[in-house]
Amino acid sequence: MNPSIHLRCAAFPAAIAALLAASLAFFFPLTTGAREPTRPVAPKYIFIFIADGGGITHMEITRMFNRHLHNEGLTIVDKIMKEGSVGLLTTHAADSLVTDSSAAATALACGCKAKNGAVGTCEDGVIPKTVMEVAKETGMRIGIVTNSTVYDATPASFAGHVSNRRLYATIVDQYLQLEPEVLLGGGRDQFIPRSRPGSRRRDDADVIAAFQKKGYAYVSDRQGLSRVKGAKALGLFSLRDMSFELDRDKGREPSLSEMTRAALRLLQEGNRRGFMLLIENENIDSAGHMMDVASLIQDYREFDRAVALAYEFYRKYPSETLVLVTSDHETGGLSFSGYPSVKELQRIQSIGISLSKAAELLGLNPHQEAVDRLVAEHFKGFSLSPELREAILKKKRLGPTFPSNPTVGALGAMISNETKAFWISAGHTNQPVFVAALGVGAEKFRGYQDNTDFARHLFALL
Repeated sequence: MNPSIHLRCAAFPAAIAALLAASLAFFFPLTTGAREPTRPVAPKYIFIFIADGGGITHMEITRMFNRHLHNEGLTIVDKIMKEGSVGLLTTHAADSLVTDSSAAATALACGCKAKNGAVGTCEDGVIPKTVMEVAKETGMRIGIVTNSTVYDATPASFAGHVSNRRLYATIVDQYLQLEPEVLLGGGRDQFIPRSRPGSRRRDDADVIAAFQKKGYAYVSDRQGLSRVKGAKALGLFSLRDMSFELDRDKGREPSLSEMTRAALRLLQEGNRRGFMLLIENENIDSAGHMMDVASLIQDYREFDRAVALAYEFYRKYPSETLVLVTSDHETGGLSFSGYPSVKELQRIQSIGISLSKAAELLGLNPHQEAVDRLVAEHFKGFSLSPELREAILKKKRLGPTFPSNPTVGALGAMISNETKAFWISAGHTNQPVFVAALGVGAEKFRGYQDNTDFARHLFALL
């Protein structure tokens, strides 16, 4: 069967069933006769978790993976959803039925619809305040943690305002003006002057030095992060995006949960006014764009580990904490189909590298022996069809809905065909996303709402 046809036939009954079940819970919530205890109007500690590109099926496949292969639960489901409130958010942009990350994050951060490509800027050109800017004005400390570049669309929309998401240097300069107490992620290339190797700035500004002049401690590796102290910290752990969890150098590069733990320690120390902490896993979206189910699952698991830290914090301060877990949009239209079993999950688990790393290992001009050796070493038990092998060797994209890199697309198709984990496309979809809320004000996020309501509720709580 033509792989492009095979993948385009991905089914969504599981996702639809999940949405319907969730909707019933929203419209018929459990009630008791007892009056709820009085709570503070505003939470002192706010966690915002964004699984960039993460849909309901991404979460469910990860939950099944944890349950069947590791005898573990998923904190998002077992703790946040079961103890708190659950809702759905629309994802469309002002100018499209399908959003990009900047328009979606602007809705979540500012409470207004935006055009695709705009960061912290409403569709009418108005520059609104973000929830993080307002939180800082109230005296709260603010922090941003991401395994993307810190200037990427999602974190940038909570801290900056530009008409085009690719104005990276401007976004970095706006971080310097905002002065978040904690800023951890990738993207060192926009912080160093153009004269230094790896820089992508067009000027000679040394933004790291500028942060240090404002009292920031600067770290660039996992060991440095574990030791960092002080009221303000800047951590840049890669030139561009940080690694997929499958590929991460665990001795040098911190994980998302390790960055979250460090941010929590730094923000909490000597803090009487509270904090707002944004944690984003961009790799979930990147894996979706590459149709890389193995990388997606491992990064979603790491995302859940970070959420578990917030849940532990909530258990200590339940009357002062709000934990929010959501996504900006869904990427890829992922779904199991064709009645897979645990065997398919085990095959996915056997994959030890990301598809982008596999393409990097093959290089730009792979030969047949190298392709076959790569599959034998890193995708044990899988086999490339003649058609997929030819696509790699001749650098032929499988179709318009596949990743633009022929090697990534062909390997992704191989995995899908043999594990029954199918994708609609390598792009974003218009699916609604879940929002799970636990703690002070969690009830506001229940039900089916527009993604702009997410920010409006936060503004009301600040």
